[in-house]
Amino acid sequence: MDRRDFSKLFLGFAAAYALPQPVVALGALSNNTGNDEDALQRFVRHRILKQQRAYAAVTGTLKSSERRIITVRAPEAKDDYQLDGDTIFEVASLTKIFTALLLAVEVVHKRVRLDDPLQDYVPSGVKAPTFEGRQITLADLATHGASLPLRPNNLAASAPDAPNKYAGYSLEQLYGGLPNYHLQACPGSQFNYSNLAFGLLGQGIALKEGRSFAEILRERVTGPLGLRDTSLEDDPRKSARRAQGHDFYLSPIGPTSDGVLAPAGGLRSTANDLLTLLDLFISGRGPKDLVAASRLMLSIDRPGGSDITRMALGWRKTTTHGETYYWSNGSSDGSRTFMGFNPARKAGVVALADAASGEGLDDIGHHFLNPQQSVSTKVIPTPDFITLPEKVLLRGIGRYEQAKDDIIEISRGYTGLIVSAGYGEFVIRPQSPTTYASKMVPGLTIEFEGADMGPALTLTLRQDDKTYIYKRIP
Repeated sequence: MDRRDFSKLFLGFAAAYALPQPVVALGALSNNTGNDEDALQRFVRHRILKQQRAYAAVTGTLKSSERRIITVRAPEAKDDYQLDGDTIFEVASLTKIFTALLLAVEVVHKRVRLDDPLQDYVPSGVKAPTFEGRQITLADLATHGASLPLRPNNLAASAPDAPNKYAGYSLEQLYGGLPNYHLQACPGSQFNYSNLAFGLLGQGIALKEGRSFAEILRERVTGPLGLRDTSLEDDPRKSARRAQGHDFYLSPIGPTSDGVLAPAGGLRSTANDLLTLLDLFISGRGPKDLVAASRLMLSIDRPGGSDITRMALGWRKTTTHGETYYWSNGSSDGSRTFMGFNPARKAGVVALADAASGEGLDDIGHHFLNPQQSVSTKVIPTPDFITLPEKVLLRGIGRYEQAKDDIIEISRGYTGLIVSAGYGEFVIRPQSPTTYASKMVPGLTIEFEGADMGPALTLTLRQDDKTYIYKRIP
């Protein structure tokens, strides 16, 4: 694994905070069973029962419109909620596909245009950021090309691992912080994953019509598709079907709220509802305007953050090993989700797990859509963590460099330290005063070295029998 490969490792596990990229599988196993659901079930059972990434999972497949639902629950699970294709999960960033579909429907009906500037979709008096005169467009927002950050700059709980960090985030905060962003690149020129962008997109459409985003989405997308269990609100009458969420350490957590960033990650849904959505893209089965909107979504081509992945509206489009498929994933405080489809194979897959995770079932979903994609089967013991005095924990905070294009930043998080590289980030926690590990990236360790009780001078990262040494940047 060279430095370029290691950078891809960061991007792969960046998806733990809904920064989707193709998963880099550790201990990867190539499998030639194609779309064999029996092999899929074996992979899911191994992920839950042996690798222990969650307590339960629901996987749904669609082949030429024929559905199959696979469920797995660990024997030690204490939750007794109904587990089937109608189990309701927080689907997190899968919400962005619905928001992008709503945008496409609005374009089909000529109520908006993809090249409309964001400036026309914010309250009067609010100044949207620009780059050398280039305005952010709705298409930029829907393809992560707006050059906006992942999260708003005025969140009260700004740590990426803070629980329920978007709850209560208001329209006043959303638009009040907008003039303070300074774009670092021309909109549309590069991929920069952003929950903020999709929040602005959904709320901008709502503002234009003078109604709530939830109401418009229900009227024009989820209602016409018959998605009765896909909603931004929790329905108490469906509590028996509501999956109990768990954090990275498999402790119960949630439910969560995304405030006015709900268009980026607030939906609850089921495997059955999501398969119906996928069928719209695979077979064109659905209302005519939604069929036209789905085709419009796939016609867009923008930078996607890697050599093999581009952005359509909402969807990631990956081309590798002679196959092209579309996908999305997400992570809430208590769930990990994936869905995608391969048009040539007329196949789709949904994979929902009841715990936050750095990988969830993503690589299994990628493998179903393209059998040449590998699946992680290596079983790595869960690290044992300790508690350190704050002054010891803070020794590692800083920026470290191996090369000019290979910089790691360490910051204080809510549950540990945050490792950031590019737009990827994950949590590490101490195993000793100098050695840290991550539940999100199994098998990875980071060791800080330097003067006693002073700032660490070097960071040594070990992964897959490879070692990388980074030096602190003054």
